[in-house]
Amino acid sequence: MTKKMIDFPAFLASMAHDMKNSLGMLLNTLGEVTDVCKADNCPSHRHLTQIQYEATRVTNNLVQLLTLYKMDNDQFSVNISQYPVAELIGETVLQNRPLLDFKGIELVTECDEDLIWFFDRELVSGVVNNVLNNAFRYAKTRIKIRAVEDKGRLVLSIEDDGGGYPASMLGEDVGATGVNFRTGSTGLGLYFASLLAAMHKNKGREGSIALSNGGEYGGGCFTITLP
Repeated sequence: MTKKMIDFPAFLASMAHDMKNSLGMLLNTLGEVTDVCKADNCPSHRHLTQIQYEATRVTNNLVQLLTLYKMDNDQFSVNISQYPVAELIGETVLQNRPLLDFKGIELVTECDEDLIWFFDRELVSGVVNNVLNNAFRYAKTRIKIRAVEDKGRLVLSIEDDGGGYPASMLGEDVGATGVNFRTGSTGLGLYFASLLAAMHKNKGREGSIALSNGGEYGGGCFTITLP
């Protein structure tokens, strides 16, 4: 009798899904604890917030891995609908507020309340959340999220007052596999964002991402453009 081989990619995807769910429960519990354990009354507040930040980063990576697995197995479809962009930004800011407050980072948002666009809400929210989570690590005191319509495209940018992206990351192959997302990362976040942007198509145009340095705050700037 021939022993059946394990479908290793599917096995890993199943494990990643279980880990994501467990981390979700952990983050919910941490959120409840940090709501009570404030910096002024709990010596462990700093450590709890750091754990919350790292758990959020791992969760984001697992979500991206699972999405890429589904794409590779033709199990994924883009769900594009009309959404208020300001609402998307507001929800993302709310999710990251405890971490921003912990580090004392001022977050500014610029978006017309009437700006509506067609996009996959879950995917775009995941990208914005991931970029904001990374900006939290490198920003000194300020982060800005800005969304505008420009020449029939939605341009959403996240910039900070950190040290900026290294020169090796500034170029045409932003989403290439293996690119470091700033330092010490696999580049999964940028690769995922690049694929997601390109899946948004309209009238012969497709979305894209770009990295730059400078801007209003003088640090790094991530931009996703959707047609």
